[in-house]
Amino acid sequence: MMSTDMERELERTTALRGFRYGLHDFVAQFSGPEALKKHNDNTEANYLKEGLIDRKTKELLIVVACVASGDLVSHMQLHMHAAHKAGASPEEIMEVLDLVGGWIGNVAKIKGLEAWRATFRPDIPTIDRVVELR
Repeated sequence: MMSTDMERELERTTALRGFRYGLHDFVAQFSGPEALKKHNDNTEANYLKEGLIDRKTKELLIVVACVASGDLVSHMQLHMHAAHKAGASPEEIMEVLDLVGGWIGNVAKIKGLEAWRATFRPDIPTIDRVVELR
């Protein structure tokens, strides 16, 4: 069973970002609620702080960074979700993927397309599958 401090900090994680990732739960359980609190405080002070770049643009930039680095699809989904919540349409996010695709390479772009599909069109079968072998 989770401590009240841990539950509160995990809830704060979701409230701050609009999502919670498995890494957040891992940090809370492995290192304790104080470690997650420190992580959340840093997130609040840097990633979420008001500045010249609005949240939508920040999230689109993070999506590009995640795609370009070959990040996990699940992590890309979180930032696509956050970009969408901040006002980016699925079509704008797809346009970003199309724009940077030539610079980041096809393998990374395909992972980005899979994250987009999983986020906005889960009704379409996954890209990451073998359809047919002959």
